[in-house]
Amino acid sequence: MRFRFVPLLTFFLLAAVGRAETRFFVSTAGTLLEAELIAVNGPIVALRKKDDASMLNVPRATLCKEDQNYIDFWAAAHPEMAVQAPAAPAPAAPVTGGPKFSLTSSIRSAKSSRGAADGGYRTIDIAYNITLQSREVKRDLNGAKAVMITLGKEAASGSDDRLYVMQKLEWEVNLRAQGKFEQTTPEVRLSYYQGTNYRDGAREYGYIFIVLDAAGVIQHVDCTPDGNEKHAQAALAFTAPSVIDRDFKTLANANFHNDIVVDR
Repeated sequence: MRFRFVPLLTFFLLAAVGRAETRFFVSTAGTLLEAELIAVNGPIVALRKKDDASMLNVPRATLCKEDQNYIDFWAAAHPEMAVQAPAAPAPAAPVTGGPKFSLTSSIRSAKSSRGAADGGYRTIDIAYNITLQSREVKRDLNGAKAVMITLGKEAASGSDDRLYVMQKLEWEVNLRAQGKFEQTTPEVRLSYYQGTNYRDGAREYGYIFIVLDAAGVIQHVDCTPDGNEKHAQAALAFTAPSVIDRDFKTLANANFHNDIVVDR
C-alpha cells in the first residue's frame, strides 16, 4: 500500500523547543519516507519530508507497528497544541523505497548418510548452519524475521517437473549494527532408492534463506541453486510438507509421501 494523500484537516502544531528529529517512516507495504513528525490528529499524522520540506497528511493505518508506537510516544511527550499545521500540497510522487540493510550470510550444510553410494536404498540426514551478519555501521535491524526453506527433488531419472518443500522454519531477528545471528536447523531425512534401471524417492536440491524487515520487505536472500532467488517472494507462502513445480507454484493435487522425506 502506498501513502495516500487526504484532504486538508485541522492540525495543531505541538509546541517544542529546538529542532524535531527526522526518522524513516515505513508503510505496511514496505516503502520508506524520511520525514519529521509535525502533528497528530486521530487517524491522520502530518509529516514534513526531509528532502524538500513539503508537507504530507498520512493515514496512521498505512504505517508499520514501530511507527505507530513512535507516534504514540511523541504525542504523549507533546500534549500542548496551539497552531494549525501547514497545509499539505497537491499530491506528489509516492514514496518508492529507501536504503536496504547491508546483510551477508554464510550457510553450511551438515550431512550424514547411510547406504551404499553406488546403488540400492540410501538415506541422507541434512541440517544447515546459518550465520547472518550485519554490515551496518549505525542502523539496527529490529523486529525482522528469518525464513529457511529446505527443498528436495525427485530421484527418478528424467523427473525434473517437481520439487519437495521438506521443511520451513521461521525465527525472529533483532540484529544490532555489526551484529551476528546464528542458527542451526533440525535435520531433515531424504530417502531414495537407486537401482540400475529404477530410481525412486527424493534427493537433496537446496534451500532458500530469506530475511524480512518489520514491514515485511525482503532485505536479504541466500539460496542454492542461485537461480532460486527470483522465487523468494513466492516461497514465503509455502507450507511444509508440500509439492511444487519448477516455477515454484504449489501443486494442489500432488501427494507428498512421508516414506520419501521425513522431518525429524
